Amino acid sequence: MDTPSRRKFIKNAAIGGVAAGMGLTTSGFSPGKASGYNRTFYRDLGSTGFKASEIGFGVLHITDTALIHAALDGGINFFDTAHGYMNGRCEETLGKINKTRRKEYFLATKVSGRDPEKLRKEIDISLKRLQTDCVDLLMSHGPSKKELVLNEDIMKVFDDARKAGKTRFIGISTHNHDEVPDAVISSKFWETLLTPYNYFSPPKVTAYIKRAREAGIAYIAMKALITVERPRKPFPDIREGKTGTTNQQALLKWVLNNRYVDTVIPGMSSFEHIADDIGVMGMKLAHEDRQILRRYSEAAKGQYCRGIAGCTECSDKCPKGVDVCEINRCINYAYGYGNVNLARENYRALPESSRVDMCGDCEECAVTCVNGLDITRNINQAKELFA
Repeated sequence: MDTPSRRKFIKNAAIGGVAAGMGLTTSGFSPGKASGYNRTFYRDLGSTGFKASEIGFGVLHITDTALIHAALDGGINFFDTAHGYMNGRCEETLGKINKTRRKEYFLATKVSGRDPEKLRKEIDISLKRLQTDCVDLLMSHGPSKKELVLNEDIMKVFDDARKAGKTRFIGISTHNHDEVPDAVISSKFWETLLTPYNYFSPPKVTAYIKRAREAGIAYIAMKALITVERPRKPFPDIREGKTGTTNQQALLKWVLNNRYVDTVIPGMSSFEHIADDIGVMGMKLAHEDRQILRRYSEAAKGQYCRGIAGCTECSDKCPKGVDVCEINRCINYAYGYGNVNLARENYRALPESSRVDMCGDCEECAVTCVNGLDITRNINQAKELFA
């Protein structure tokens, strides 16, 4: 599909020197430099031997292969998706790309079953959708307790997949910031860790990222873009020099300012997003960015749940057992991402004892947010969305 946005992206990429030649070596992807920019924008991916682009691509709610091609042409070489995203359509989209460009990028996907046999079936289905015999990274998706990270039956499924050549590396993807990262580090089994990390993350998150990376575990950041506007709107390419750094670019630069972050995987659903995100690779966090982040932080007060970033102040505070933080995460998929189906998929994955069905007839939520979020409003929204 040739659209004005696509033509503009290609033109900007050529003028700005975004496109980088990608090569493959026996130990992984070779590092590259953007022509016209004196900067390296690939980082070691833990102990895997691969060089991952600082900006990866979270293939979460798109089916347009033109966007994938544009990202590859722009130098992105790390793509992350999951078995359950859009009921498999995201994996199928990457599968179409794999017919011609499989060797150009690092492919990660995630499976979330807890039953070993179900997990094995999900892995095989994902490989079929992706039209490949082997992914580069296979992750256990969403464990919330250390017992699931250290479960021997689950570990055996992933180890068997690795030995069978269905994946090169194995890892954990989680929204838990407490016991799960520590379990991954202590296990000496999992090779990568994917968690939310953004400007609102407390120091404990930065601390475990450092511990993981020093243990040789690759660290991948998600949920870096704090969306207050609903849904995320396209942003201009900073290389045009018209508007300066955008809020979203400052957020990405803040994450990449941590040298222990190997790559960050924002979701992108337009050519503008791709150009906007690629533009920050190799750039330093500047004074201007810090000013933007401070202003953005003020604007986000009372609108953004920091639980996804690592805040646990409301944990276990509901007398009915509702997991307020997880409910807020699901709501953000609907209003922040503009994806109601994804919100409902994640909500259905929650234990029944944690859902809003347990609220009863509470007129006002007993849980309060230390950061000023209106919990009662969010719970009412959840009831409407997930009834």
